[in-house]
Amino acid sequence: MSNPRLTLQHIHMHNLRCHQAFDWQCGEHLNLITGDNGSGKTTILEAAYMLAYGRSFRQAKAPQLIRWDEKSFHIQATIKRYGPLHIRVDGKKGKVDMSLQGRKIAARKEMFEHVSLIVDAPQGVRLIDGAPGERRKWLDRLVIATQAASYAHYQGYLRALMQRGRLLRYHGSADELSSWELQIVAYGSIIKAKRAEILAQLNQHLSQESEWLDLPFQLELTGQVFENKEEWIDWFAAKRAEHHRLGRVTQGPHCDRLKISYNTREIRVCGSRGQQKVSGIVLRLAECAVLQEAKRIMPILLLDDCFESLDNTRVSRLLTRLQQHQGQVLMTAPSHVAPNMLQHVQHLSLDV
Repeated sequence: MSNPRLTLQHIHMHNLRCHQAFDWQCGEHLNLITGDNGSGKTTILEAAYMLAYGRSFRQAKAPQLIRWDEKSFHIQATIKRYGPLHIRVDGKKGKVDMSLQGRKIAARKEMFEHVSLIVDAPQGVRLIDGAPGERRKWLDRLVIATQAASYAHYQGYLRALMQRGRLLRYHGSADELSSWELQIVAYGSIIKAKRAEILAQLNQHLSQESEWLDLPFQLELTGQVFENKEEWIDWFAAKRAEHHRLGRVTQGPHCDRLKISYNTREIRVCGSRGQQKVSGIVLRLAECAVLQEAKRIMPILLLDDCFESLDNTRVSRLLTRLQQHQGQVLMTAPSHVAPNMLQHVQHLSLDV
């Protein structure tokens, strides 16, 4: 028996960006939203994302969410988990409140324990062609999402790193530095092990996608490698003067690079725009599978501008693959989608 899946059944929003009032009953599986530029396609995905996280996935700082000349917005939705979840998001300038089953929640982490959404969007985290730090943070968020106890290890690592740096600036004693270095190594070793575990799961799912990809790829984490903890501790002791001069630690989990490669070459360098787009979506599908294995429920997948830079052959392959996906998909595309691409897809057009 397959695991249950989250499904967005109904969403209503008022005064969110360009939508004065919007109401939609979603399909259980594939949903395609089309419309001209500025018609509010991405805003629908943005509203769905806010049901879990209370914020936009757009990278812009403090995005303007409230419709022009209005003072507040609200989103109401019903998401099916095992039973219906009734969620409301109310926002005004500088503040967002969230309610679940009619009860206001104090911390947002309460919500994403119940609701899990994954988004691939040009204005979101850029996994394929973004900065190495973006990919590393994405991996760490996935580690924490699948193993909540790991959050304490990340906090411990960063705290120890900060305290060691402070001691170096104020010429702390060797014993004091050694104490924090031991903690850095202890927490860092756990983080590296957790990352390796998640990477192995992701690569296993990615290998299953190679049949329809013309550029099959895998993930690799690069950085300083030590034979054991003692070697890592000795390295810290030897680098104290250098780290004091530079003002930072130049190696460790916080500096590792996540590479997305095809035959040892990074896709951001060797792949076309279409290949990079498809690779990003495939990575999100693998992320869905990893979260499903950990939480025993399939997340909702949001794909913004999912056909960008894709020729008809790749569009056809992608739609065939999405039809095999176990979870619900909400995706957007421009108005000029060929009618034959709308088979087995619930279509919402925002064109007037």
